[in-house]
Amino acid sequence: MRREISVAALAKAGGFRQAMKFPLWGIETARDHIRIFSVRDRQRPPEIINIDWREMHFGPRAYFLCPRCRTRRSFLYHDGLFCYCRVCAGLWYWCQRKRHRTRLLHRSHRLRLTLGDQFGKPGEPFPARRYLQTHQRYHRIIAKLRTIEQQYMHIITHDRRYIGRERDQLGRFLPSEASADDSATDEATEYLGR
Repeated sequence: MRREISVAALAKAGGFRQAMKFPLWGIETARDHIRIFSVRDRQRPPEIINIDWREMHFGPRAYFLCPRCRTRRSFLYHDGLFCYCRVCAGLWYWCQRKRHRTRLLHRSHRLRLTLGDQFGKPGEPFPARRYLQTHQRYHRIIAKLRTIEQQYMHIITHDRRYIGRERDQLGRFLPSEASADDSATDEATEYLGR
């Protein structure tokens, strides 16, 4: 579990105008740095994170400097011991954790929902235009949906992992007979070796 620390939330609370304490977060702020105290161990010295100010058109804006890579960040993630940016902590977004095929399927489902088709799958006919939906918007969504579903169907038809494999009632792939035979011979040799 990682706690997200936002520089915008601290700035909105006025933490950089004057020195403030946020005891529930375990944070003390100053103009040029923040101090983060360990929630578990109060005897540990606090971690000090520098603040970098950048001049914008509307005035100066605060950024955290990541303690590890020293880059400017708006968010830091605290794991109870140290604070890191998303890259240093190795955190991924949802779309980075999913395969390309799953991302395409998710996008297709989302576009079909905007058209009012709740249970449609790729390869099925496109739903009719909804009442009060402009023709221009409808055709733009259909064009996006067509390209996404073409990419998805191309992956499904040309990926050798899914050709010729049977599924059970829940849609899971059944083990192939060759792999089942290999596992049976492995178990037999293991049993005879004892």
